[in-house]
Amino acid sequence: MTENIFFFIINPNAGNNGAKREWETIEKLLKDNNINFEYKFTEATGHAEAIVKEKIAKGFRNFVVVGGDGTLNEVSNGIFKQKEVPTTEIYIGIFSMGTGNDWIRYFNIPTDYSSSIDRLIKKHSIKQDVGKIKFLSDEQENEAYFLNVAGLGLDSKIVQSTNVMKVRGKRTKIAYFRSLFKGFIKYKSQILKISIEDEIIEGKILSMSIGNGKFSGGGMQQTPNALNNDGLLDVTIYPNMTKFQIALAMPKLYSGKIEKIKGLKTYKTTSFSIENLEKTIFEIDGEIIDGKSFEISILPLSINVII
Repeated sequence: MTENIFFFIINPNAGNNGAKREWETIEKLLKDNNINFEYKFTEATGHAEAIVKEKIAKGFRNFVVVGGDGTLNEVSNGIFKQKEVPTTEIYIGIFSMGTGNDWIRYFNIPTDYSSSIDRLIKKHSIKQDVGKIKFLSDEQENEAYFLNVAGLGLDSKIVQSTNVMKVRGKRTKIAYFRSLFKGFIKYKSQILKISIEDEIIEGKILSMSIGNGKFSGGGMQQTPNALNNDGLLDVTIYPNMTKFQIALAMPKLYSGKIEKIKGLKTYKTTSFSIENLEKTIFEIDGEIIDGKSFEISILPLSINVII
């Protein structure tokens, strides 16, 4: 029965092409431990989402990502955009090989293969919340989902620049910090209208982070108090700060002490909206969407994650 088979979705480019090199080792371990599985390599952006939809329709319910946060995001979007079964019937796990690995950092999941195999054998899982974004792009209504974090402004611009470097084969933390530095130098704040918790914030906004989880950007804690099973999103809004203020704030982003950054606003909410006069980019777990207006909400305890 396909519902008892683990279906592996492998991003061959993850971890500086490490996933492609390492799959032979992983496959042998799966066979040695009598784990029933099938697999497929992704071939392009968006392919993982398509694979998941196809396999759910054929009866598969257990999916394992061999890759990073971006591939995990594609798989989760495939799960939530399909209409075959409730998402609470689906299980998702990961053999992490990405650059940031922020989703597994939340759970403190080890990356060694023996631990990964053991998790599959035990299939210990919990339910977690998932963030949902409804957005208007080119006059079309769309939706996207995130397991961990989303962001707007400087946050999304850095992710977009990092993704460009990944396409060029530069999949390292150094590439991320180069994007971070360039973002600081070149980025200009956007004029946004944010409606959140009976408050309207309108004006220049440098950046925004929306956390279902705590970590982003390879260990930053822009939403340090986020819990992915409390039915709430943690929102951090950075006002129009100077580059000097940004530089001073950097250590606090990694230590989780963002409450000490002057002028920063934080919220816990189940839903809120963002309006922008011009098309803007939004990052979701390291992937990019774009639009003019966004409605963000939380889907409580809506998927099973193998930890």
